[in-house]
Amino acid sequence: MRVRPDHGSSQTDPAARDFVWTGGRSALDLCNTRLGDRDLIGDTDRLRRWFVSAGLAETPPPVSLRELAAARELRDGLRAALLAGDGAAVAALAESWLGRAPGRLCVEPGTLTPRFTPQARTSCCLLVAPVLDALEMVRDHPGRVRECAAEGCAVVYLDLSRNRSRRWCSMERCGARAKASAYYRRHRG
Repeated sequence: MRVRPDHGSSQTDPAARDFVWTGGRSALDLCNTRLGDRDLIGDTDRLRRWFVSAGLAETPPPVSLRELAAARELRDGLRAALLAGDGAAVAALAESWLGRAPGRLCVEPGTLTPRFTPQARTSCCLLVAPVLDALEMVRDHPGRVRECAAEGCAVVYLDLSRNRSRRWCSMERCGARAKASAYYRRHRG
């Protein structure tokens, strides 16, 4: 796991090292706040810090226990739907979430990319970016979200390999460990 490279303050923010960042995809970053039994946003303070570390807020926003529960429910729903490649489930989650978020959905004319302009600085509004990212992934890369094959690693990532054969969340971490272990097993006798 690495510190988010595209968020300048994360290099000096020790809280950024408490989270998993996977290739600049906010939906996957949200999904990776649960790793097996470990909940990295187990309380409101952790979710507040995640928003800042993820680059979704400049300062920690207020988060209620109800908002924390909703964020965790969204995360778990997106993770399951993305891993299953279930576009309809992602669409239903997005529709429900966007219906609760006060703001306006706009379109960038040059890229035709949707952009959400919030009316308020709430956790619901801040989580619109991961929701839109999940929609984009399931639309543009259906069935390409995977869970790391390394034992004990539950990180999800987007497999953009040409032949859909990527197995690890990162080569530097889990891939190198798996290859070293296989090499050791082959040459041990």
